[in-house]
Amino acid sequence: MPGRKKRRFTGQERRRQIVEVAEGLFSRKGFRGTTTREVAKRAGISEATIFKHFSGKEDLYRAIINRCCDDAGGGIAFIRRIEDKEGVELFREVARFFMEKYREDPSFPRLLMFSALEERNFSDIFIRSKGMDSLDYLSRRIEAMMKKGLFRKANPTLCARAFLGMVMHYCMFQEIYGFKRFMDFPQEEVIDTFVEIFLKGMSKQGGR
Repeated sequence: MPGRKKRRFTGQERRRQIVEVAEGLFSRKGFRGTTTREVAKRAGISEATIFKHFSGKEDLYRAIINRCCDDAGGGIAFIRRIEDKEGVELFREVARFFMEKYREDPSFPRLLMFSALEERNFSDIFIRSKGMDSLDYLSRRIEAMMKKGLFRKANPTLCARAFLGMVMHYCMFQEIYGFKRFMDFPQEEVIDTFVEIFLKGMSKQGGR
């Protein structure tokens, strides 16, 4: 309406807007194909405003990772989601977490793919800041089950990667490659199937 003043963003709101716009552009065009000038134009701000909040693309990339991977308290959302789960429900919740994440925000996994293909140092930032901590946590939970005699002895890190790999491969094919347009299953059926396959493989009866 004429005469109505445009609301000014707070610093936190502006920073969040820049991160959301950058995530969308990076996930569609990659890092090399996206400039800070383009991010500024899409956000309706000057390029100088971006550099007021971020030192450059790497700093912006870190902010995107934190936005997508952390919970409201600043902890890694994946770990917080499963830390109170035990037994079968632990693995069910791991699978459910990633299936929901890929379905709700496929732009972030696409962004990670671009970073691995285009800017290896950017990919390393994610692995070192979130990926390794998440993997280590699940590995320790699996190792604790081995010590209790619930699982046969094996390398707990490889076991964690095996389960995550099964789940994330499915998510990637469904949400990024578009398999769900041709073949889709109820989420809980997929979770039950993957967890059963993993647990039977880890049981003492199923192994050596």
